[in-house]
Amino acid sequence: TRKKAVVWTTEEEGVLLDFLASHLSQASDGNFKKATWNATAAHMAHNHPPGPDNSNKTAESCERKFKALKKSYYAVADLKSVASGFAYDDEHG
Repeated sequence: TRKKAVVWTTEEEGVLLDFLASHLSQASDGNFKKATWNATAAHMAHNHPPGPDNSNKTAESCERKFKALKKSYYAVADLKSVASGFAYDDEHG
């Protein structure tokens, strides 16, 4: 049997980022410790319990989602700063 996939809504991504931003002082060298990821998973489970088509957001899945969001952020930031003639704004994409 396979575990259900972890599906993230835009709202859940926002909750994840808000929680991590409020715990930024616990990050060292730009990385959060395992205790912070465990607290993040508990926060997500409390505020967004898993549904029938969605798996529990574990510490590992929260960390993977954050890394994916960070990678996307840096890709867009790089494009905005170096791509001549590339039109992008945060409101319209």
